[in-house]
Amino acid sequence: MKFTKDHTLCMKGIAILLMFFHHNYLGPERWLDSPINFFPFTEDIFVYVAKFCKICVGLFVLLTGYGMTVSCKNRIKTNYDMRKYILNRYLSLMLGFILVFLIIQIASIFTGRFEYIYGKGTYAWIYFVIDALGLAHLFDTPTFCPTWWYMSLAVLLIILFPLFRGLIERYQGLVLAAAVLVPTALDLPFTDLVRWLFCYCLGIYIAQHDLFVKIKEKFMQQSQMKKILCFICMVIGMGIIIKFRQSGGFGMKFLYLWEGLAPAYVILFSYIFLVCCKPLAVILKFLGKHSMNMFLIHTMFRAVFFHDFIYSFYYAWIDYIVLIIVSVASSMVVELIKKIIHFDRVSQKIKSFVAVRLNLI
Repeated sequence: MKFTKDHTLCMKGIAILLMFFHHNYLGPERWLDSPINFFPFTEDIFVYVAKFCKICVGLFVLLTGYGMTVSCKNRIKTNYDMRKYILNRYLSLMLGFILVFLIIQIASIFTGRFEYIYGKGTYAWIYFVIDALGLAHLFDTPTFCPTWWYMSLAVLLIILFPLFRGLIERYQGLVLAAAVLVPTALDLPFTDLVRWLFCYCLGIYIAQHDLFVKIKEKFMQQSQMKKILCFICMVIGMGIIIKFRQSGGFGMKFLYLWEGLAPAYVILFSYIFLVCCKPLAVILKFLGKHSMNMFLIHTMFRAVFFHDFIYSFYYAWIDYIVLIIVSVASSMVVELIKKIIHFDRVSQKIKSFVAVRLNLI
């Protein structure tokens, strides 16, 4: 039994669905004056759940730490191997981002948004380049799309991977404890890296010890009655996780801890009970394959250019589904453009060129 790439794609599919719900219904300011029916729930319940869905960030962070660790097993023998791996991972991330970035810039060329966001003159183009490199949030410069703040964190997670992988291999659980306790004890600035550091380290730790697989193997050995009881307990546990994380006192006091435990719990629950349903797994895997493009594109529809359209269907669930459909369709267009321009071949040539220049080949 393994936690495969297909499982990872399913988890990314879940993460993107949580992200869309989080962004759509975080508060009334998201839908402005649009009349929305939240049947069979209330507006307050939607907002409450949407706030919890912020764990979508943690899912992506944990999967990054997990995936990079698994990729390195039996592959990375030397520091040279690690440098080459980090470069390849970084370029894969950035080339995909830059392509979508440029497509959106071209599609927006007559809207005036470039000047509205970046301003005029030399600084406008400096801001443009920083944004294209995914570093706008890190340098606190203007960004064309607010959701792209995550790119700065994603870059840091890749660059810092060798450090934290080595620390966890050597010090194990002590690193996890430090990632939770040190920021609070030292009152470190509440940055993105600090907030999700425990989550990232937890992903590395789980991968090193293959914990998801070991727990599922243990579950599969149980009798049918015990499996049903386990399911009931984990559903109750999910409710407890949501309640604790969303509590103003306990949740905020141990926020660094919850930002790791909640995503890990959701992934474990999904791995044991959801992805075994093949039709559901097929849908989640499909969404997972498109999750990067969907993440980069959807805010341009939801909040920038087509806000009124996205929230125009009266029923909250329909608005949500429309955003998913529009984002998937846009992602499919991006993938078509990739085929037309032979993106994979061009990317490989760029990676080889950069590797040669850095003496990594």
